[in-house]
Amino acid sequence: MTQGRMRDDLYPELYRVEDQHWWHRQKRQVIHQLIRQYAPTPGKVLDVGCGSGKLLFELESLGWQVEGVDAPQGKQQSQRRGLKISSVNLQNQPLPYPNHHFDLVVCLDTLEHIKDDQRLFTEMARITKAKGTIIISVPAYQWLFSYWDKMLGHFRRYNRSSLLRAVPKNRLRRRLVTYYFTFLLLPAMLIRLVKVIFRQKQQSDFTTDPLPVFTRSIVSLLGSFELVWLKRFKLPFGLSLIGVWQKK
Repeated sequence: MTQGRMRDDLYPELYRVEDQHWWHRQKRQVIHQLIRQYAPTPGKVLDVGCGSGKLLFELESLGWQVEGVDAPQGKQQSQRRGLKISSVNLQNQPLPYPNHHFDLVVCLDTLEHIKDDQRLFTEMARITKAKGTIIISVPAYQWLFSYWDKMLGHFRRYNRSSLLRAVPKNRLRRRLVTYYFTFLLLPAMLIRLVKVIFRQKQQSDFTTDPLPVFTRSIVSLLGSFELVWLKRFKLPFGLSLIGVWQKK
């Protein structure tokens, strides 16, 4: 397992499960809500680290002009959805777009893969239009760093302070920084502890779905409550951290 690079076999797994897995569905609901709130008018959107491209596929159906960038393995999966994807080494290559090009840039669970996260954040600010929006999500709490982070090629997990340190100074106005997946923090800790105890650390969390149908319904209900809460309030802790910025 290489830092900064997700294990190759996880890309096709992500494509297979992303449509229906409760984790991915709930995360996309959060992102769609933030887009409606902070970038309600469709325009040009870039997904940095787009993975299998499900979010872009959904945004395209809502009238957005979509593009994505990822490693070659991610590009291959996203292109199965008919999307326009560029292959970029996000560790050291500039994003292949002119200044002030996109109305919205999203970067979901990607920044933690990047050794120099401030460089990539600066690149995203460069290609965003004035008054445009950047939405970032990252995994929370370094003390939760586990076998799964290693499989995904993470350099780190974040708290509020470490995420804000990556933001380029004097170029962006912060609209929101909050934790989310508050209701999943304890279950995730328990699931990963059980996998360590039973030596299942090589099994992908993408395909691990320990929740029976009834429990998944409860998770969906709790996720709906969290979405309502996030419309007006921040959450003090959670499994993930999300931020929204506007280009000055």
